[in-house]
Amino acid sequence: MGLIRFLYRNKSVILLSFLIYILFWLATQIVKQSTDFHQAQEVNQCKHRSKSTFYFIINYLFQSKFNLILIDPHVLRHLFIHHLSFDQLEKQLITFAIHDESVERLIESLQDVKFSIKTSTDHIFIEYENKTVHLAILHKYNSYYLVHKNTLLLSNDIHLSYGDKVRAVEHMESELHEYLFYYPRNVSHFLWLYKTSEFLYCNRELADKMENEFHLYQNRSRFNLTFMPTIYVASVLDKLEKHYWLAGGALLGWYRHCGLIPFTDDADFGLYAEEYDESIRNYFLGNPVIPLWSALGLANDSLEFRLFTGHWTLDLFWAYRDGDHRWFGFQIYRTKYRRTLPLLEELCSCDLFGHRFTIPCSPTDYLDGEYGRDKWKTPLEKNYTWTNMKYHSMWNDISWMYVVRLYTPNGKLRTDKFAIEWVSNHFNYSFTSIPSFLNALPDKPVTLPPLNTNLINSISARQNSSRKIPQLTIQRGLQQQNGTRS
Repeated sequence: MGLIRFLYRNKSVILLSFLIYILFWLATQIVKQSTDFHQAQEVNQCKHRSKSTFYFIINYLFQSKFNLILIDPHVLRHLFIHHLSFDQLEKQLITFAIHDESVERLIESLQDVKFSIKTSTDHIFIEYENKTVHLAILHKYNSYYLVHKNTLLLSNDIHLSYGDKVRAVEHMESELHEYLFYYPRNVSHFLWLYKTSEFLYCNRELADKMENEFHLYQNRSRFNLTFMPTIYVASVLDKLEKHYWLAGGALLGWYRHCGLIPFTDDADFGLYAEEYDESIRNYFLGNPVIPLWSALGLANDSLEFRLFTGHWTLDLFWAYRDGDHRWFGFQIYRTKYRRTLPLLEELCSCDLFGHRFTIPCSPTDYLDGEYGRDKWKTPLEKNYTWTNMKYHSMWNDISWMYVVRLYTPNGKLRTDKFAIEWVSNHFNYSFTSIPSFLNALPDKPVTLPPLNTNLINSISARQNSSRKIPQLTIQRGLQQQNGTRS
């Protein structure tokens, strides 16, 4: 009776204990089945035997618990773009990546095998039967890995895809191939990034001079307000596969300060005009991190997007190809200027506070063209000019109705008094509403509204503007918010 009474009084505790036991048993069975499944997968993958010498080396490393990541652009295209067999590869050397924490154990494991091993700074070459597996060592940074240049002398017929130069590799998700190596989950995006992977360093000597001689230090207290939105925009453009580069003061800050110019409150990005589509506008309309504040110009002429957080302005300038050069548009109300740029057929990578950004591959030539030869090496907080900027023309009356689009923080087109007056204050016609077209002229003929009583003398404005290049100051970002560019 005592036992029955005990069980009755504690029935809740007993039932709870029994339930916990059942749940524990089910969890262990699920884990066991999952482990058995993955082991079966590996066994099945190991059944994909190949006569390839490469496979023999790869299989040995996999069985020794080394994870190789295929980063060889040629082989990635062969397997995943052209969908050809691994056994059909006709290469003497294949490049894989390996994380730096695995290197010491790898070297030890290769001491007593029949492979021929050669090593250099951050590169390992495993040779067997006239085939070579090249392991490029990855060094981890905040948002990317770095692969250093190979220093080992190789035969003239071997051309490394990694190790030829210092290169950056983005962090990536990977999947296991049936031949026991990992590969980027998004191969096409990895190959797109490879084109800009050559890595350049900032000028550390010049940056030290900025601090020691000019007492210009990085303002870490404003880091989240200024730099984090810049990182975000760069990552979005990479995601959308739109080539960009740090331009103007952003490029100057990276090279001269190895950071940001301490007294700046904006950043400039350049983009190829031929890659423009509406995906960028759509992404930043109402964006919670840094929304699109205004779009200026036409899609085929002087297009510029201004993104604004409330504290930090980031300008996206589209660069238009014109013969052997490119140009940015720059406008002050209806006056159009053009900044001449190099053709920029190739872009490279750099580090800014541990994050990868894209830059011109000849940054000093770019800065010389923007600010004058070596003049950018002396910091000026205000009254600096772009030496590559010249007056071009004025927006005509029809174009002027379509070149200014302002947006609310939630991504709606502004049609309020402020937006209308931005256009009407420099317009000869009675302008009362914002057309719906997005920085493009409509296909059908446009009828101008009635003339104003007091006309604006645009010819005089053009004559004055053609002879005077505006000075650029640190207040530009705040002036942009109010609609000025002086």
